[in-house]
Parts: sequence; structure tokens; C-alpha cells
Amino acid sequence: MPNTRYDSLIYLPQAERDMATRAEILELERAFWQAMVDQKPAKAAALLPDKASMVAMYGVHHFSPAEYVAMAEQGTARVTGFSFSDEEVFFPIDDVAILTYKVRQSFEVDGMPQEMTCYDSTTWVKRDGKWLAAAHTETPEQQGKPA
Repeated sequence: MPNTRYDSLIYLPQAERDMATRAEILELERAFWQAMVDQKPAKAAALLPDKASMVAMYGVHHFSPAEYVAMAEQGTARVTGFSFSDEEVFFPIDDVAILTYKVRQSFEVDGMPQEMTCYDSTTWVKRDGKWLAAAHTETPEQQGKPA
């Protein structure tokens, strides 16, 4: 008899295990974003390894979970809503998942509401049986096609 919700996955055919794991990765990504909306940075930080990275329009950042919490608490920007589309999850190796998606996000900067659509990716790594968000990229959607 399985003793955790994940133990039962070993008894499923590979295709079903992959679907269950894909759903888990999507659930974790949404939980991270929801923690930002709920202004609970410690909850999001619990999904990070000892060192994580983010690449976005403002540069490259490397941070620990504690540094993430400090950044989130000190910033003047706040995510107020989000919706994902075009989600894809693949596993280059068993303990690494790469999630790509389009996100429409609402946020406030200094109290002023804004919206933005981005193309994001998160690399999740499995450490000691737990999936952690090790690297995240965010590219704002551009209007028109490149020349």
C-alpha cells in the first residue's frame, strides 16, 4: 500500500506517470505565482533550492530563498493576478522538468495598476524527492515581427 501521494506513481504506466508529473509541475508553478499574489513570499521561497536564478528584462539575479523573501518584501511592485496559456512541460532527464508558458499578468508598481504578457520558462529540479524552481526566465511579449 503506497504511503504518500507520489508512491502510487511508480505503479502507473510511463505515459500516465509523465502526465501526473506534468500536472504536478504545473500545480507547483501556479502555487508559486499564487504565493506572489497573496503576498506570501516565504511560501514561494519554500519552492526554491539553496541558490536560484532569474533572467528578466532587468538583468540576471541569483538568490537564496531568504534573499528572495527580502526582495519580495522590499519591492514596490506587486503581482495582483495571472493566467497561463500554451503550457508545455518536458523532462530532459528524470529529475529535471522544463516548463514553458505564456503568462498574462496584472501587477501594481507604486500603486499604479499595469498589465503585461510574457513568455516564461522555469526549470524545476527534483532534490530529495521535492521539486524546486531552480531557474526562471521572463521575456516580455513584443508587438509585431522582427525585421
